[in-house]
Amino acid sequence: MDGATAGTELAKISDTERAVYGSITPLELRAFLNAWTKRRLGSPIENVRFRAGRIDVVWGVELGDGRTVVIKTHRQPVDFDAARVAHDAQLLLVEAGFPCAAPLTGPDEVEGRVLTAETLIDGEAPDGRDSASRLLLADGLARHIEILRERPDFVRRAGPGPSWCRYQAGPWPVPHDTIVDFRSTPAGYEWLDTFGQRAADQTLAHREAEKVVVGHADWYAGNTAISAGVLVGTFDWELVADTEAVIAGFAAAAYASSSTAGGGLSTPEEVAMFLRDYDTARTQPLAVQERRAAAGAAAWILAFNARWQVALSNHGLCDEATVSLVQNRAEDYLTLTW
Repeated sequence: MDGATAGTELAKISDTERAVYGSITPLELRAFLNAWTKRRLGSPIENVRFRAGRIDVVWGVELGDGRTVVIKTHRQPVDFDAARVAHDAQLLLVEAGFPCAAPLTGPDEVEGRVLTAETLIDGEAPDGRDSASRLLLADGLARHIEILRERPDFVRRAGPGPSWCRYQAGPWPVPHDTIVDFRSTPAGYEWLDTFGQRAADQTLAHREAEKVVVGHADWYAGNTAISAGVLVGTFDWELVADTEAVIAGFAAAAYASSSTAGGGLSTPEEVAMFLRDYDTARTQPLAVQERRAAAGAAAWILAFNARWQVALSNHGLCDEATVSLVQNRAEDYLTLTW
């Protein structure tokens, strides 16, 4: 989990906590969450293992009854239908033996905040650029998509997913964080609008709408855990309904990012390696049309992330390396083969 800080229950409020909770002290935040766990889980917070989260506030805690739990406070606005279908999907995955955190309670709205809790799974975030870990990630993606096929109603309930999955009205969706604004592109970055539109158009032209499934909307190393070379945990379950090829392309674009090895979008070569591993994990490789859709989806995620960084330049936070990668390799992403 990105930004995790162990044993820091009295440390200062993080930027994410401030964005979700406003003006609050760490002690006040702990008291708020403690009251909720006592009411909904039947036990108080005994110890705070970590505080984390990039978008939502995530606390890993030990309860007084010995259970280890992850509490998430979701950033508003919250789609309750999407949260409920993620809850149901996690239950199905756990029942099928897939390494997935089991939901315990929620979503609950308390004083204008939306909370959920699930089991805490111990393990290390993998280095996605390690070939063995990359194959584990590809296999885990293929496996959970196959399990979730059992519930076709999930497709209707999950919808188009979070903003980084919404290429359909290209080039840019409304972002999921008000810190950035996509309504006007700064001068000199018109090429990025063009690339984002081309990636969206390629995806739409090749996706097979009759083959829509559901999968994890943010499948990357930082949302997984491994132990002894085995995938043991998967987290931050937010679903997207799209074709398998598109979901695989989304994952291929950023699978190597993790809380231990740092961030980093995939180069075209890394996208190809992940999708090659994904073909190995499936019962049969993606067909030619599916490959074009997957390449378009990966390009879209790269474009979205570059556009995000350009928007952050207004706050002095732009990651120029991400923008340069996309600018210099744009055609390689769109014409990807493996």
